[in-house]
Amino acid sequence: MLASMTMTATTASAASARARLSSKASAERVGTKVSSLIRANKRDVRCEVTAESSINQIGFATPPSTGAAPKWDAIIEVGGSQQFVSEGRYYECHSLKGVEPGSKIAFERVLGTHDGNAPTWGHPYVSGARVEATVLENYDDKKVIVFKYRPKKHYRRKNGHRQAMTRFLVTKVVKA
Repeated sequence: MLASMTMTATTASAASARARLSSKASAERVGTKVSSLIRANKRDVRCEVTAESSINQIGFATPPSTGAAPKWDAIIEVGGSQQFVSEGRYYECHSLKGVEPGSKIAFERVLGTHDGNAPTWGHPYVSGARVEATVLENYDDKKVIVFKYRPKKHYRRKNGHRQAMTRFLVTKVVKA
């Protein structure tokens, strides 16, 4: 069973035309092949749909609920937030007080670890787990402009803010 259909529409309704054609083809449980050709004046769109009767064409390459393995070794609490970290990567957080570039630091507040098979969660922290890191630099983030005003009242205030940040390299994740 082979069915063909040709349609000409404006660009505003081209998406709806494609949707109608593909929904008609999926209602017949057939595989669809949609190709569109935009003419030089870009006002007319020509859609061609060729439908063939084949149940085997419909399916997923991988099931939609599965994905790649997680890319994190631990979840740490640092600088007022939580971060997924892994060895050999660098991360940024709000400024850590009293640390200089090149110094070694250890994060004891580990919320969870992952060893490749199953995660280990703490209540609230994993006992015995820690993340060791080296401070790369302390810097100021991009400037954020804060502009306050009251309409019709001649009240205008413009302030800038640069958040102090720390960049660190995770060197070792000790899992409990």
